[in-house]
Amino acid sequence: MTDLKKKGAFATVKCGNCDLTKEVLVNSISEPVDAFGDFIDVYYADQELQRLERRIKKLKEDHEWGELALAYSILSDLSKVKAAILLEEDNVNLDEVNDWKARSEKYKQLEKDTILKLDSEELERGVRTDEESLFAESDTKIKKERKIEDIFDDPGFLEF
Repeated sequence: MTDLKKKGAFATVKCGNCDLTKEVLVNSISEPVDAFGDFIDVYYADQELQRLERRIKKLKEDHEWGELALAYSILSDLSKVKAAILLEEDNVNLDEVNDWKARSEKYKQLEKDTILKLDSEELERGVRTDEESLFAESDTKIKKERKIEDIFDDPGFLEF
C-alpha cells in the first residue's frame, strides 16, 4: 500500500480470476480502487468505444443533447487512454498515437458543440415560468418510457 502514496509511482494490478497483470500509473492521492479502475479501463476501452459510437447515432436521432455531450466526453477520455496504452508498447507507432490524440480532441470539440446546441435550444424555448419550474408542486407523475436497449446503452449503466 505504501507504493500507492509515492508521486508518479506504478501499482501492479492482477486479476484474481485469470492472473492478467498490468502496471498502472498512480499518484499521491490514488487508492487501490483507482488503480483497479484504470486497469479495467485499459482492458475494456475498445468495447466501450464501440458501444458509445453506436449509442451516439441513437442519441442524435432522439435529440438527447445532454446525454450526447456526456458520450462525447467519455469517448474523448477513452481516446486518451488508447493513446497512453500505445505509448507503453515496445515498438511505439507515433502515427497511431497521434491519431488517437486527434480523435480525443475531435470528441472534445463535438462535446463543446453539443453543449452549445443544448444551451441554444433551451434559450429558444425561453425561461420557465413558476408554474413550469422543477420546484412547482404537481399532481401528475410523468414517467418517461424506457426501452431495455436504452438502459444497456446508457453510458452510466454499469458505473458504480
